[in-house]
Amino acid sequence: MIGPIFLHGELIERFREHLLNVPYYLVIHQGISCVDNEMRKVSTDEVDEIINQFVHARFPIVCSAGSKSSIPFWDYHLALQYDEEKRTAIICELLVREPNQDHCRKALLMAYYLLVNPKTGVERIQAPMNLSNLADCKEFEDIFIEFIPHQNITYLS
Repeated sequence: MIGPIFLHGELIERFREHLLNVPYYLVIHQGISCVDNEMRKVSTDEVDEIINQFVHARFPIVCSAGSKSSIPFWDYHLALQYDEEKRTAIICELLVREPNQDHCRKALLMAYYLLVNPKTGVERIQAPMNLSNLADCKEFEDIFIEFIPHQNITYLS
């Protein structure tokens, strides 16, 4: 079964090894949009930076393939931080595999439904990129999407 889990403990080293061996798109890295990046294996230094972002994130979400699968991690992973008021979860890392756009949508939906609720207190998710095209996707029809062009930020609420 594929499911989102929070990265911690001994899972950190398994995730690190996975990132060293499996190519990903770094769609958002250290809070900066990198949508034009190619899918590739990342260097050891980049993996250390990514792991550091995940370890220090409030919501280090990795998509796990389950204990019975030969593939330990799946196609998208996000690390999110709180804003100052703890009402907005800000994406600081987003890694996806092929197909890039499809997995970006799935990752955003997963994060939205996992975090935007009274239990977490998160009211919206902030992404450092233009996601206004998602408003046309059926999966996002119940989600309010607001793009702030001069800041290149999209809010999902």
